[in-house]
Amino acid sequence: MHKRLIVTKTLRNQLFAFLTGGILLLSHQPLKASSVKENGLPFITNYPKSTYNASTQNWSIAQNTQGFIYFGNNGGLLEFDGNHWHTYPIPNGSIIRSIFAAGDTIYIGAFEECGYFAPNATGALSYHSLVHLIPHQYRSFDEIWKIHRIGNTTVFQSFRYLLVFSDNQFTVVPPPSNFSHSYQVDEKIYVVDRARGLMEFGNNGLSLLCSDPVFNSNEIRCILPYSDHSLLIGSINTGLFLLRDNILIPWKSEVNILLKENGLFSAIRLKNGCFAFGSVQNGLYITDETGNVIQHLNRFRGLLNNTVLSLFEDKQNNLWLGLDNGIDFIEISSPISIFNYNFNLESTYTTLIFNDYWYVGTNQGLYVAKQSKLNESEEKGGFQIIPGTEGQVWFLKVIDGQVFCGHNFGCFLINDYNAIKLSDERGFWTIIPCNERPGIFIAGLYDGLGVITKTNGNWKFDRKIEGFNVSSKSVLQDRSGTFWISHGYRGLYSLKLNPELTKADEVHYYSGNNGLPSQLPYAIHILGDELVFSTSEGFFGFNNESKTFIPSEKYNRIFPEKTVYETILPDSMGNIWYFTTAFMGVNRLQEDGNYTNITAPFVKINNQLIPAFKSVFVYDNRNVFIGSQNGLIHYDPLIKKDYRHTEAVCLREIRFAAEDSAFVISNYNVKTGMENTLSCFIPFRFNSVSFLFASPTFESHEAIRFAYRLKGFDQTWSNWDNYTYKEYTNLPQGNYSFEVKSLNINLKESDITSFSFVIEPSFYRSKIAYVIYFFLFLLVVFLNFMFLKRRFKRAQEKENQRHEKELQDQKAAFREKSLMAERVIINLRNETLQGQVVHKNKELANTTQHLIHKNKILNLIKHQLVDANRHIAEESKKSEIEQVIRRINKDLKNEKFQDVFDTYFDDVHQDFVKRLKKKHDDLTPKDLRLCAYLRMNLSSKQIAPLMNISIRGVEIGRYRLRKKLNIGHEANLIEYLLSV
Repeated sequence: MHKRLIVTKTLRNQLFAFLTGGILLLSHQPLKASSVKENGLPFITNYPKSTYNASTQNWSIAQNTQGFIYFGNNGGLLEFDGNHWHTYPIPNGSIIRSIFAAGDTIYIGAFEECGYFAPNATGALSYHSLVHLIPHQYRSFDEIWKIHRIGNTTVFQSFRYLLVFSDNQFTVVPPPSNFSHSYQVDEKIYVVDRARGLMEFGNNGLSLLCSDPVFNSNEIRCILPYSDHSLLIGSINTGLFLLRDNILIPWKSEVNILLKENGLFSAIRLKNGCFAFGSVQNGLYITDETGNVIQHLNRFRGLLNNTVLSLFEDKQNNLWLGLDNGIDFIEISSPISIFNYNFNLESTYTTLIFNDYWYVGTNQGLYVAKQSKLNESEEKGGFQIIPGTEGQVWFLKVIDGQVFCGHNFGCFLINDYNAIKLSDERGFWTIIPCNERPGIFIAGLYDGLGVITKTNGNWKFDRKIEGFNVSSKSVLQDRSGTFWISHGYRGLYSLKLNPELTKADEVHYYSGNNGLPSQLPYAIHILGDELVFSTSEGFFGFNNESKTFIPSEKYNRIFPEKTVYETILPDSMGNIWYFTTAFMGVNRLQEDGNYTNITAPFVKINNQLIPAFKSVFVYDNRNVFIGSQNGLIHYDPLIKKDYRHTEAVCLREIRFAAEDSAFVISNYNVKTGMENTLSCFIPFRFNSVSFLFASPTFESHEAIRFAYRLKGFDQTWSNWDNYTYKEYTNLPQGNYSFEVKSLNINLKESDITSFSFVIEPSFYRSKIAYVIYFFLFLLVVFLNFMFLKRRFKRAQEKENQRHEKELQDQKAAFREKSLMAERVIINLRNETLQGQVVHKNKELANTTQHLIHKNKILNLIKHQLVDANRHIAEESKKSEIEQVIRRINKDLKNEKFQDVFDTYFDDVHQDFVKRLKKKHDDLTPKDLRLCAYLRMNLSSKQIAPLMNISIRGVEIGRYRLRKKLNIGHEANLIEYLLSV
């Protein structure tokens, strides 16, 4: 049996009395586990193939530590970070059948391929195949259908083997016959052998648990933990079974019947204890622990496809469906659900539950249903329109046990599935009782007010009230009997009716006067028994004596927001529900009488509310109905959800680019206050940087907005926007820190994710360059010093040279004077010497001539004596003559005379003999004498007597002298001797 939403009136009153006694306050405490709602449809986000840009089928789902969702897709490993989709193919291009996330490492299994994706040095996912570690004879293992991990051991399961990977090596476990699928429950792995049955895999290998024929003839699609240490086992065609004490028994449950009809393909147990079953033909079934269906979702109720290949519950307790064609995200943990077009409802303006009937007023008419039919199949379930009510419905209200329906075409009395038209007057906005006038009710109409009466149980539209024809959407009566009408575009009206209620005797108009702000609109409310007015500047009450509007301290304290509260509805538990022009909320009554303002659960639906026609119907503490543009929204206040939770922003890609190259850092995630462990020093040429970021928030992910700044460049944070990319170009050198944060739909900011880096200076501004500049500066200083020193030295040298030149000039002048004096002296000396030389030459010549003459005379005398001696016979005479001849010969050979000659010759000819002898050391004294005579330019005739030889002897001597002096015949002997 389904849990009934609608309870009897008596039970409801008892419940309210019980809650008002204080027990309801316990509902404000978090529940032990989140419940899965059975009323309405959870919010579903569809991701077709065209969105994620990969293949159709998604066989397995996992989530890493950063919150990214991964899918084993026909096209590879599909990744979703909340903002971007990315596909990582594997080398052999096969379908990824199974994945498992261990931290940020994603193990994959495919056709004869297994391995893992892990972040590389730059943070990007890269694939590492493990096939090369499998023994060669086992590498034809076919498809890897499941991956399990216990501790540091990873088990890859195919139909042929269990491939056990541990300590960087594989152990292969063959099946007894042929494996079917395997499943992990806590720290145990169960695998089905088609011949043997269900087996448990452990340290000791395979051990048989159950050999029931079900395992031999059916494909097992799930093994899940059940209560009392039992296992819930599902087959594709024969349904669900419980394994207790190794005995298999059918699970008697509602869902079992449905799955036998539609085929079971996937299943998981949710964290709250419920089960989710993915069928082959009819979508998803979510059940409680006993197998009663809480939710059934299929293609007619929001899914993309009816074949659910895989299921996964993420960190926020929401459900992911890998479909045969697409991906679905289901917010099963949300207290908000919706009755939409799948239940035949569109824009919803009002809701009412009365006598077990559920009425919903829409823009298409009035719909009705019983809760028991809402969970039936889409062909039979849903709301049905009440014939005759087609068109716009404005309000539903129970008055004296009768359901009234205000309609564009009149007013209707509603009984179950029937409508009775009470009036053809167009446009009934509302109906209120007339104070102290039992049986009389005032209706707000398109063009004024009308009167409805009840006489003897019969209802009748009696008349229109004259004197007032303004559209009266909001009509209230205060304690004095005055009727107040609020018009959104005009202002406020107060009316005093005559006793017969036929005419407005007094009509007062207020707009920007009597204490009211000038800005419209104004809204009117009855809170307790007090009439209050909501404006853009707060709440006001009306002072009947002064006819002025005065601020209401009480309600301005309860509603501090300075905005117009269009609708305010106190419920029976003391809570106050309200709608402003922009959002809705509830002031929940606390034990101490104060109120807690709650808006977070409704942020998601604020943009779906119908402007100016917002409505809420509080049935009990677990059923609140809110009208929206897309249908009727159901809110269960007892389903608790942490709306403060935020996901840290991840820097998916940091790209530093130069003109010809770039380098990338991927998946960088550092929260505020955490040490940035990556010191990034960037060469100046890579001074253009771009950031791609994402927030792995999947609930209303399209509403996630980001703000960012680059510290060191930006002065302030950027405006909130949904851009996930930011680029900076041509950054100057310096220290930078890029900071980014997200704002979710609940207006909660995430922690700041930051990335610090340093743009190093260009080379000409680098430290090395400055060192070079320093040394160049020193070199320039040194060179300049050397240049100046050299210049100074040159100047000094020039000065010295000038001074020296002056000295030289002075010396030269002095020398010239000295030379002139010396010349005079030398000339005088030379003249003296020359005179001496001339004198000596004369003396030498005279001596020589004297010697020549003497020798001639002596030779002549000698020859005469010789001739005379020949004719003398007398010996004594001959002897005397010979003696004389001997004296003459002796005289001719007189050496003293020769020494005198040599002395004179040397004085005149400056040691000629020494120089000649030094040059020709083989010359004899006779040769030297001949040379001296030749130098004096004496002829052979003159030389002969001097040497006491004949002229022929002189010629022979000259010939021999030429040879000794090595002088040829062509050379002049005398010139040679003069040159010595």
